[in-house]
Amino acid sequence: MKKLTLFFASLIFLSLSVFADEFFKCRKETYIYNYKYAVHIGEEYSEEFYFINNFMIYEYQVPTNGLIVFYKNEKGDSYHVFGNYGNYHPDYLSDGIFSAIKYEFNEPPKANIKNVEEITYRKTDFYLILANEFYRWYLQNEAFNNHSYNPDFDCLAAFVEIVTIFSKEDLRILRNTIYAKYGYKFKSQDLNEIFSKCDWYSPKESNAGNFESRFNRLDGSLLQVIKLAEK
Repeated sequence: MKKLTLFFASLIFLSLSVFADEFFKCRKETYIYNYKYAVHIGEEYSEEFYFINNFMIYEYQVPTNGLIVFYKNEKGDSYHVFGNYGNYHPDYLSDGIFSAIKYEFNEPPKANIKNVEEITYRKTDFYLILANEFYRWYLQNEAFNNHSYNPDFDCLAAFVEIVTIFSKEDLRILRNTIYAKYGYKFKSQDLNEIFSKCDWYSPKESNAGNFESRFNRLDGSLLQVIKLAEK
């Protein structure tokens, strides 16, 4: 009887933890350069890029900005493909649409050292970055509020254009990011691990009632787009 109880307890634990200890296989590229300007002449600095499925994580060197997600876009005239950095101007740094951030370089730096590794990247770490970016640019509408005549419409339209790049696992995280914005208390261990590390997440005491009725119009529309994409 005791063994049977432990067996069912294990099943419950596994059902609550979808990928708490799972990893993505990914490629890590590290580039080391020499500064050519001002007081930094001769000093070395490095940049790291992680290629995970349809995404590239760039470890932005300014401390206040942290990690930034870019995605592979293969639609229409704006074809952006992940490639090697250092010997030419990389497309994914000139147009990071998921993050709505653009970088411009007069002359791309030349790498003195390039190191490419096949590594593993913890799924919960990746999804923490993805959730924070989705919250920042879409749920907070940061990308459109100050630069758009109709920010909610433009925000939703921009997301509809890219929703197909996300896997079912990705979409699950984005869907639950909307719930997390409103303080939903999660039962799944992996979701708790992800959102408990988000400084904007403040769980409520109860999920009672129609929780989705708390969503504003934009968040409700984003939720419906995600649910359709998950089918």
